[in-house]
Amino acid sequence: MSADDDIAAKEAEALFKIHGVDQRSAELAFSHPALGGEDAPVRMRQDGSTSKAFVPGTSTVIWPCAYSLGDYLCDATTAYRAKLGDGVGDATEAARVGAVTADTVAVELGAGLGLGGMVAARLGARHVAITDSTPAAASRNVQANGLGNAHVSELWWRRAAWRRAPKRDGDESESDIDDEPNEVPTAEDAVKPLLASLPDGRAPHIVIGSDICYSQGKQEMQALVDTLAAMCEPSRTTAYVVFEDRGDCCWGTLNHFWTAAESAGLVGDPTPVEDVEIDGKKRSGPGRHNDSERLLLRLTKRAAA
Repeated sequence: MSADDDIAAKEAEALFKIHGVDQRSAELAFSHPALGGEDAPVRMRQDGSTSKAFVPGTSTVIWPCAYSLGDYLCDATTAYRAKLGDGVGDATEAARVGAVTADTVAVELGAGLGLGGMVAARLGARHVAITDSTPAAASRNVQANGLGNAHVSELWWRRAAWRRAPKRDGDESESDIDDEPNEVPTAEDAVKPLLASLPDGRAPHIVIGSDICYSQGKQEMQALVDTLAAMCEPSRTTAYVVFEDRGDCCWGTLNHFWTAAESAGLVGDPTPVEDVEIDGKKRSGPGRHNDSERLLLRLTKRAAA
């Protein structure tokens, strides 16, 4: 192939992609050496933009941060196992560096197609709960990949009904409406059945999410963070969220997220995905398209005073 042909092919591929990923094809695959390479990918079916079942801006398709999250889990687990040698890893310790062990219990929030959770399951986690408000796509993919150590559950973030309340007159967005409906469950109530379904009925070691912060208002970010905090146990759980900058509204959403996190007792820091270090070293490899625009948010929960 000539240089001109190569450039043309890359341009055609870029035009085919939406948000830097393939949101058109019916079948997708994620591969990584930690999972056995290209011969043993995690396979996903999506209702892409050419499908009658496609719904724009929803969990019917892949979103780019899911790939970056999968890469991070695989890289971190590979490094942790290499450092451990023949030893037996501790799931809480491993979670602090983004790694998965045979004892790891994980939860994915806003899973969409379920890639992050399926990667954790393929890495050998003891149990993975993959959650979304519309779990059909993730359930289909978990079943297709034959993952017996993963289950899919419907989970609405606390006050999800709030953000869907009818818009009032004025300039406020639906997600900033202040009138909370009656009998909306607390975050603790919302996650209680899921936590009870986990091994030993305890909080997970690791909570993950990707592309769950994009252009929402402060109330929806509070709902997400309250749910995330209710999942976490101090000195046990570490949460990782991959965020992508897609414009000014996204930075406003991220600000809402950190404000909500502080009020919910979560502490952490953002690291550009390109600058993330694994065992003190920069990650090798080509990375993903637009990784330079992504942040890895790492959070833990403060112990009660």
